[in-house]
Amino acid sequence: MPANKPNDLEKLIAPVWQGNTVYEESFFALMPRGVTENDDLVIPLLYRADEILSVTSATRAVTLTAGKDYLLSDGRLIIPAGSSVYRMKREEYQVIGEGEDKYPFLCEGGGKIFFGEGDTMHSREYLVTYTHSDAWNGFIPSAKPGALPKTRARLAGGEPFTLCWFGDSITTGANSSGAIGVEPFIPMFPRLVTMALAERSGSDITYVNHAVGGTVSGWGCEKLPEFFADVKPDLMFIAFGMNDASGRIPEADFIANIRTMVEQTRALNPDCEFLLCSTTLPNPMAPTFCYNHETHEPLLAALCDELGDAAALVPMTSVHRALMEKKRFYDMTGNNINHPCDFLARVYAQTILAQFA
Repeated sequence: MPANKPNDLEKLIAPVWQGNTVYEESFFALMPRGVTENDDLVIPLLYRADEILSVTSATRAVTLTAGKDYLLSDGRLIIPAGSSVYRMKREEYQVIGEGEDKYPFLCEGGGKIFFGEGDTMHSREYLVTYTHSDAWNGFIPSAKPGALPKTRARLAGGEPFTLCWFGDSITTGANSSGAIGVEPFIPMFPRLVTMALAERSGSDITYVNHAVGGTVSGWGCEKLPEFFADVKPDLMFIAFGMNDASGRIPEADFIANIRTMVEQTRALNPDCEFLLCSTTLPNPMAPTFCYNHETHEPLLAALCDELGDAAALVPMTSVHRALMEKKRFYDMTGNNINHPCDFLARVYAQTILAQFA
């Protein structure tokens, strides 16, 4: 286990669909068409806010001032004219003509869409902590009844076990501040989950992560036996799909590959249990990257049913879709195309941990 457990771990993993306080919800101040720097900018939140407790930069280095940098009006977060909040102009986000060659992805409506790895988005995002009275009215992930009994028994008894992670760039922690080495150094979600399970159970959990960016499920079939040859996984998290869908890989091939990885893992340990994770969605304004991402979750759910109590679905597609009914994609992204920012990565952790609630 890593030693850098954050002192606010329980706040970071508190489910956004529970309670009456949202901790460090992210937002990105993009000006819609027709809005100028002289206009107020409305920031959609997951709930109607009763009281805003803080607004900071995503690095937490800058604390903004109520009344000057932000306002609360009728439950909404408002960025007024003259605020120190960085606003991105629409022509910077959707680049048409000069400057298009800086970006690789087409934008819906023409031109190219703003994109960047590292802290490109993180350095321009903000965090708001607030209280609310209204209840969550969207999709709520829940534990599959009777699933993962061996893992649950180990956690209940404080017994050691090996938790393995395999997938694409999202599971590498891509664009999480801890993974890219910038403030506030929030651990990527596989680390958060492992820390939380160890903290709550007292179990000594061996952490193994062999996720690799840019990969698809077929690659996973080729590499899993090699990467985990010296490991006996007790619980295996498998999360491919973002690149499979964007690469137009047929659904039948995708789910066949996931099934193969399950079989390969069972060859290493017949008693291994599985968390099969559906992907979050890409930016809907990047049309060449969007395809059949939403079709994977039902296939994974069916495979989990086939595997019985040895597997549980982590329904990130449904969770992300529910978040985007209330917020914009760009409020929750780490690269503006397909990676989560710290906030959405935390929701990954919360959704995984829901399987152990």
